[in-house]
Amino acid sequence: MMISNRTVDLYYECTGDGPDALLIHGWASSGRMWKRLTSALSHAQRFWSVDLAGFGASVLSPDALGLDIAGHAATMIDFCEQQRIRPKVVMGHSMGGMIALKMAVMRPDLMDTLVLASPTVTGRFVFNTHQLVGSDVGRFVMANSKKLWEVAQSEMFKQIVPMLLYSQRESERIYDDFKRMSWQGAVTGLDGITRQNLAPHLEKIKQPALVIVGANDYTVPPDEGKLAAAMMPKGKLVEFRASHHQPLDEEPERFVETVRSFLREQNILPHTRIKHA
Repeated sequence: MMISNRTVDLYYECTGDGPDALLIHGWASSGRMWKRLTSALSHAQRFWSVDLAGFGASVLSPDALGLDIAGHAATMIDFCEQQRIRPKVVMGHSMGGMIALKMAVMRPDLMDTLVLASPTVTGRFVFNTHQLVGSDVGRFVMANSKKLWEVAQSEMFKQIVPMLLYSQRESERIYDDFKRMSWQGAVTGLDGITRQNLAPHLEKIKQPALVIVGANDYTVPPDEGKLAAAMMPKGKLVEFRASHHQPLDEEPERFVETVRSFLREQNILPHTRIKHA
């Protein structure tokens, strides 16, 4: 389905029956990343999976700028209001985790709980690449990189994806989502992450929050999620020692069971068995 305004046609899918859950994907991804989770829990929860502006099937107008973290958070808040939902849980992966945290800061009344997977929190990436992206030189290069975008989205990237330890199914989805990402969304998304530091606000986030990190994450340092879990008053950390940046893809059954158990503890899901992911 689509919701439109003057700058973006926002694509979303609504599946399942039960308490509402808003799902927010990360950079270079789309709402399709949550399929295993929604398939396993849709008998007991209603999922709203949204493609962020400039990503997936959400189309930005050619002259529109992409959104920073606050802009994405405001768009998700508007989406909830338009759909007349108050999510029992907001889930976010990577950049989506940062957006979920920003939503909790902007509208603490909007959700009851948070689930964050491999979240960015202070704007850091591994190997300090955030310093390059966030520098004057890095921002100049990104602002003038539009002509190189088609090269970056060529078959060359497709050869890299299988090296990221995913199955053929996940590799094809990741490559397809990378190709669908707009230049505006990509550039402003990365820049927005490096400009946002939510650490000073974490103590004010009172919702129960499950934070899942991969011990071998080479995209976002696991310490980002550990910081969030430690500083939020009701944060709970679960570390997947065999996972990298995509624990739902890498350890799907454990991920689904971990989320299900947390939501059951919060009385959001009933105490019933789940389908296999």
